[in-house]
Amino acid sequence: MTHNRALRSLIRDSLVAVAAVLTAPLWLIALLERRATRGEGWYQACAELLSLVPGKPGIFLRRGFYRLSLDACATDCHIGFGTLIAHPQVRIGRGVYVGARCSLGRVVLADDVTIGSNVDILSGRRQHHFDRLDTAIQDQGGVFQQLHIGRNTWVGNSAVVMADVAADCVIGAASVVVRPIPAGSVAVGNPARVIRSVAPGGGAAVPGDDPARVPEP
Repeated sequence: MTHNRALRSLIRDSLVAVAAVLTAPLWLIALLERRATRGEGWYQACAELLSLVPGKPGIFLRRGFYRLSLDACATDCHIGFGTLIAHPQVRIGRGVYVGARCSLGRVVLADDVTIGSNVDILSGRRQHHFDRLDTAIQDQGGVFQQLHIGRNTWVGNSAVVMADVAADCVIGAASVVVRPIPAGSVAVGNPARVIRSVAPGGGAAVPGDDPARVPEP
C-alpha cells in the first residue's frame, strides 16, 4: 500500500511538473509583472483562462500554473472548473479541495480544507469604504485582508466567507461568515452563528448538506 501511494505521488508530481512547463509563458510573465510593477492584470487574465479548461487536464494545468504563481500551492490540491483565484497572495496546503465555480480572494487554506462549489471567500469585510456620500464607492478605496481557513475545515456550497475560520470547523451551505469562527465549530446561517461544536473524535453533519469529499485525480 505504501509503495502504491508513493508511486501515485510520483506520477502526480511528474504531471504537475509537465503542466508547469506547459504554462511557463503564463506564470513567468505574471511573476515578472508582479515583481516589476506589483500589478496583477496578466495573472488575473491567465487565471480566468485556465479556470475554463475542463476535466483532469484542467486540474493539472491549474496546479502547474498556481504552483509557480501563488505564494504557495501544494501539488495535490484540487481547483475545480470555473474557480477563479483572484489574487496571487494565496497559500494552498496539502490535500485541499476547492469545488467548481468558486471565487477566492487573498486567503490561506490550511491542509485538508474542503471548499464546496459556488463558494466566495473575500479578502475580508472592508474591501470597499463607503463613508463619503460625495465620492463613488468604487473610488473610496478599501483594505484587502488575507483570511485564514484552518486545517480540516469544510465550507459548504454557496457560502460566503469574510472572516477567519479556525481548524476543524463546518460551515453550512449558503452561510455568510462575517465574524471569526472558533476551532471545532459548526456554524450556519446569515450571518453565520455557531450552533454546536464538533464532537471529539467524530464528525459533525449539517442537515441537508453532503460532507462527502470528491476523490482527487
